[in-house]
Amino acid sequence: MGRPLGLRSEPYAAIGTADEDHDGTNNDDLPTTPTIYQDDSGLSFEKDEEDYPNQGEDYDVDRYDHNDDEGYATQSHDLQHHLDTTESQTNERRFRVKFVVLFSFLAAMVIFGKEYYNSNDNSKVISDEFTEEEFNGVRGKIFNDKPSSTTTTTGGEGGLCQDDPDFLFHNGKKHPKIGKSCASYVGRVDKKGLLQRRCHRSTGIMSSEDDTAAVELLIKDFCKQSCGLCSGDSGGGDEFFTEEETEIIKEQIVKEVGDGMLEVSEEVQELTSTSYSGNWSDAEDNIMNEEEVLEELEEELEEDKEFLTEDNQDIVEKIAEAQADDDGVMAEEKEEYIGELVEELQEDTEIAEELEALEEGLEAVEEVEEELEEAEELEEAEESEEAEESEDATDPSDEDASSVGEDDDVPDYYVPLTPKERDEMKGKLRDTLLQTKNALRMSASTDNRMTVTDNQRTLVLSTTSPKQFMHMHHMKTGGTSVDGLISCALRRQRELHNGTSINYGRMSECGSGVHMCMQTLADKLGATLSNNVFYRNDENGAQIDDAPFDPADETDTSIDEMNICRSSESNVMSYCASLHAVRTFGWKDVDKITVIRNPIDRAWSMYRFTLKSCYDCQQLKDVLKQIYNGTFVSRRGRGNTDNEEDNSEVVPNFLYEPNNSCAVQLIGHQSTNLLSSVDLYNIANDVRFPMEADIVQEAIKNLREDFTWIGLTDRIQESVEGFRQIFPFLAENLNNATKVMEEEFQSRGEDLEDNTFALPEGYSDKKSCPFEHRNAGHAPTCGTTELDDETKELIMKLNSRDMAVYKAAVEIFELQMEVLQDYKDGNL
Repeated sequence: MGRPLGLRSEPYAAIGTADEDHDGTNNDDLPTTPTIYQDDSGLSFEKDEEDYPNQGEDYDVDRYDHNDDEGYATQSHDLQHHLDTTESQTNERRFRVKFVVLFSFLAAMVIFGKEYYNSNDNSKVISDEFTEEEFNGVRGKIFNDKPSSTTTTTGGEGGLCQDDPDFLFHNGKKHPKIGKSCASYVGRVDKKGLLQRRCHRSTGIMSSEDDTAAVELLIKDFCKQSCGLCSGDSGGGDEFFTEEETEIIKEQIVKEVGDGMLEVSEEVQELTSTSYSGNWSDAEDNIMNEEEVLEELEEELEEDKEFLTEDNQDIVEKIAEAQADDDGVMAEEKEEYIGELVEELQEDTEIAEELEALEEGLEAVEEVEEELEEAEELEEAEESEEAEESEDATDPSDEDASSVGEDDDVPDYYVPLTPKERDEMKGKLRDTLLQTKNALRMSASTDNRMTVTDNQRTLVLSTTSPKQFMHMHHMKTGGTSVDGLISCALRRQRELHNGTSINYGRMSECGSGVHMCMQTLADKLGATLSNNVFYRNDENGAQIDDAPFDPADETDTSIDEMNICRSSESNVMSYCASLHAVRTFGWKDVDKITVIRNPIDRAWSMYRFTLKSCYDCQQLKDVLKQIYNGTFVSRRGRGNTDNEEDNSEVVPNFLYEPNNSCAVQLIGHQSTNLLSSVDLYNIANDVRFPMEADIVQEAIKNLREDFTWIGLTDRIQESVEGFRQIFPFLAENLNNATKVMEEEFQSRGEDLEDNTFALPEGYSDKKSCPFEHRNAGHAPTCGTTELDDETKELIMKLNSRDMAVYKAAVEIFELQMEVLQDYKDGNL
């Protein structure tokens, strides 16, 4: 192994020419000849005579007779030729020596740096030529008086707190060539846990050579600023290198390198130095000696090249090892990072589920807002006209309101089905169920599924067919919960149709929704709208009072083409309105569902729901008496009287406007919603009940004939299961529904071509649509807190027709349950 070479600190002199003669005079007319000398290294250069007063005879400057021009010229020519040859050889030799010296210097730096820094790992031998014992000796030279530990500086006056700029860390040890700095390994970390783990990793370096007092230094001992220890944070370790010690290390390195350079320089001088004592003829011998020296230097250079190649190979191997270790570290960090991403993904999934729940809640809130709009915009219609007094009518102002209903019996308008009507009704319900099963059967056939026209009876609705399905919503019957189920099912349909939505329209009597849409239609028809009833106008545009009409009966006008409130393009609709409005907008013959509630329970729920907004915390019995007497005034001051200034002169009005929800919601409202006749709708809110039997008859007839399937609020879970049997797209989980339906068909001996019933291949119903109770009533904090018999009787007086409708609904519901059981038992 070659030894490293140093570089002299002074450059070698070059050959030049003398501008002045050696006697100090200028001889511009004579050929100038340089005076050549040699320094200790054997290289020739120019000097004046006074610099060498004791030179030998061979170098006497007066040796030549300057007066002998011919002899001088000849000698000068010979000397000049010799000098030219020598200068050429010397220049070549000088270049080669400079190259060798420079390369040797680089080699020395590599060797010294490798041996010095790689020795910081006390636990094992880092270099092949540097043992732990030798390493301790080197450290002893630098820190022979270093204490066992030092006090951590905090960046104040007591010391400098910063990252060690020369510190490179790799695989548990400090490394001078490869690895990561404090900035790259610690400073870039922004996660507190990872930063703490890295800062407390061991470097393998001991704080002292004294085994009894030594402590193992950590990353944070070198990376104080990046590890956050410069602000006085606790948890740091002892600092190994102070600012003073760092300067000592730097000075020691410079001294070691300088000593090595001086030693090598002396060796080079010794090898290359030859003192010229003879005349110029001896120069050739000296040049040959110099060539031998250069040959030796070339041999050492080759050895140094081999050494550098081996050292570089060692560095390459260590870099490869470092890269492998870094890959391991990165893999560990990557795994940790992936774990964090998984946690974030789980959080995002939970957030997405919460957002979905919020969307559903928002839809419920929108429904509530629609219902509350009525309370905020009470009695928006025009001033009601005075009702004509009937001959048998009593003046409520002459009676005590407390006497209402004391001697009156509540009429029962319910008429049950005859046996024949019962069989006919049950047959209609069987046909309804079998129609759904047939549609499902066709959807399971690739040849027939395209001919299905009743898509609402399958798992997949059509995005192009309008008016497929409708829900009639009566306030406080569970309708908001049913609307929530429909909304969920339609969001699921959007997934089945690759993002294409099912058009879902809503029209509510709560607030001004229905009134606004009807007014828009009236304007287009050139008619007048009064209390949600259309009237023709005369030639002057005035309303003709005796000419009410339903736009649905007009043959020369297409309501569908007008698409009022997008009612014509909707695939699914929710009407919180009467059949009168449903018929007007062309939805009378669509598959419909509705939920009916016991009128006492419904009135109680309505009262609690609008206790403050409508009734100003009055007792329910007092509110009912006011409605019955035609004197009810809501909280916002809109009532049913013509009182202007003197409230003592009360002029009752028994006919309530249909948009006065605070009153009409407590007056047989479910029956009113089931009316399709304009004439009956006009008098449905007259609390004198002039045509109550006719209203009941039409309401029950429409309930039995116009609705595909109905439900009961007090049996809501069974009702929802029935809805899902007839309209499978409402199923809680579509994948589970396909399995149940497949078993049903197989039990009847039917083989299905497609047991997914037209669901997309690979579809998974991850959301599902469970039925959830929404928009529940509130426990009263004022007013009536518990129903008594008197209050129940007053409810029945205003809702006797709703009781008849409820009894009819129970009768239909029982027949529906019988049909479903017959199908389940295989009798259908």
